[in-house]
Amino acid sequence: MALECFTQVLGSLFDKICRGDDDDQLAETFRWLPDCLIIDILTRLPIRTLARCRRDCRDLRALISSHYFTTLHLSRARPLLLLHHDNLSPSGKGDKHLYVSFANKHKFTYPYLSPQPALKWGPYYYSPHIVYSCQGVLLFMSSSWWPPTKYYVLNPITLEEVFVRHTFERGRLCALYFSREFKLLYAQIRGSFCQYLVYIFKTRTWRKTRSSANFNFLPYSSSTVVNGALHWIIYADLEKKGLTYSCQNNGIIVFTMDKEELSVKPHPGSVCNTVKEHKMMTLFVKENHLSFCHLLFPEPAVDIWILEDYEMWAWNKRYKVKIPFGFPYGGEVPIDMYQKIKLFYNQDGELLLYFLNSGCLYFYNLDHKTGTVLNLPNGIHAFGAYIKSVLPIA
Repeated sequence: MALECFTQVLGSLFDKICRGDDDDQLAETFRWLPDCLIIDILTRLPIRTLARCRRDCRDLRALISSHYFTTLHLSRARPLLLLHHDNLSPSGKGDKHLYVSFANKHKFTYPYLSPQPALKWGPYYYSPHIVYSCQGVLLFMSSSWWPPTKYYVLNPITLEEVFVRHTFERGRLCALYFSREFKLLYAQIRGSFCQYLVYIFKTRTWRKTRSSANFNFLPYSSSTVVNGALHWIIYADLEKKGLTYSCQNNGIIVFTMDKEELSVKPHPGSVCNTVKEHKMMTLFVKENHLSFCHLLFPEPAVDIWILEDYEMWAWNKRYKVKIPFGFPYGGEVPIDMYQKIKLFYNQDGELLLYFLNSGCLYFYNLDHKTGTVLNLPNGIHAFGAYIKSVLPIA
């Protein structure tokens, strides 16, 4: 009888949420339930229903914004592969930048995320270019204006948007990351050293990182989060003008998000001597371990190493994936292969190789050693991992 009554109460509760009852009705329904039970219920709601709860009910908004809830909800979120289709007209009118997500490796679905408005630099409109995806928040910049001085940040679920401006000297936007709140990390190049700055969305201000020491390494590609730190493959050693490396000690940059300290660690495998070799390397997370992926030429193949002991920085080479028959180049492997292939990893145990020129996706299951090929529709491009969330940007 008790279980039946409890089930009826929960059914009534979900009905009220899905009907969109007003703030007072929802508050009255939730008032006598313990917070832990409410949070567990909320984490299982459809993401758009959750967004409406956060928007319309003060009590629910407080719970949904708590650190405990966001941590639990993100741990249950299933990453998707984000695909995008750019059909923005030069005038900024008509069709807009539409983003779609990938359902599975057998068919496509096109769930509505958000129409992206044109970004205007001076008197001109430019198609926005997606740069980073972090905990459900996307960052764009103009694909036709350099150096970028304005970034557009969007949560497609809540439709919260923020424009970020800066007037720094030349450098590189290194990361959009989340550490209890969203922040940006920017490397400002000063001769043979970098000065790193952090942007706080809540205060809309830039400041230098807490670590005051000069740092002469510049990161490459997107960051990977493990053990409370951001990790990148090193792009340039500014003291050596980016021409040579000594990767025995400094192949990977590490940035601890709470202490804001920068350091370098060696990557596994052989020592590199050129920038090109580092452009054939990717970091991702597999089973909460930092993983290192090296695209080999001219085999072609991929070596994958797993960081099994983070404190001791002990790597183990666990996988070697051969790309069949020079796929999809008809047996011919281009010299600039590293510029034509992007590598992703999803949480289903699959390595994804995206061939930019042909629009092909190659799914390889690392544990079962099986591969699947899928051709993307014309005009659709793969970006990387994305999860739906209701995290506030600011």
